Amino acid sequence: MPTSEKAIQTAFKEVNDALVSRASLAEQLRAQTALVAAESERLRLSELRLRQGVSGQLDVLDAQRSLFAAQQALLQVQTAQVLNRVALFKATAGF
Repeated sequence: MPTSEKAIQTAFKEVNDALVSRASLAEQLRAQTALVAAESERLRLSELRLRQGVSGQLDVLDAQRSLFAAQQALLQVQTAQVLNRVALFKATAGF
């Protein structure tokens, strides 16, 4: 197989891989954003329950920890999306 044909096939594969990954990351972003919203609401309710004397500080701390973990995961997905855009740009830069 000539080198130029191999390079073209490699480029098509890289573009395909980046596009597949892009769709997956978009779904992950939607799911993680929903999780952050749910954890934010959980924290709000935990703080309300604490103020009303229904639950203790441990519930609030647990809700804060869960929200922080969800926010970290959201940032990781967003970072992966940016890296995916770079990979897609690199794969299509010659066309």
